[in-house]
Amino acid sequence: MVDQPTDLRTVIGTVMGEVLVRGPLAPDEDFFEAGGDSLRAIEVLQRLGVHEEVGERLGTTEMQALLLEGIFDNASPSGLSSFVTANA
Repeated sequence: MVDQPTDLRTVIGTVMGEVLVRGPLAPDEDFFEAGGDSLRAIEVLQRLGVHEEVGERLGTTEMQALLLEGIFDNASPSGLSSFVTANA
């Protein structure tokens, strides 16, 4: 499990970049401005849910629903990392 927000931010940025078929997103880069959309946001959350370092935090249905709502307001790796840390 990831304990430090910086590590979580890196994982999230990497996953977002993979979904967008490019390199990792910078910590403050907006997923949607980089080409993401709602379907790709769901894919990001699915990949994070099975990620061995992050999945334990995101495993519950309630957390996944919260994240789906949260990714739209916290669309950068840094923002989503802070959101996960505050709500996990």
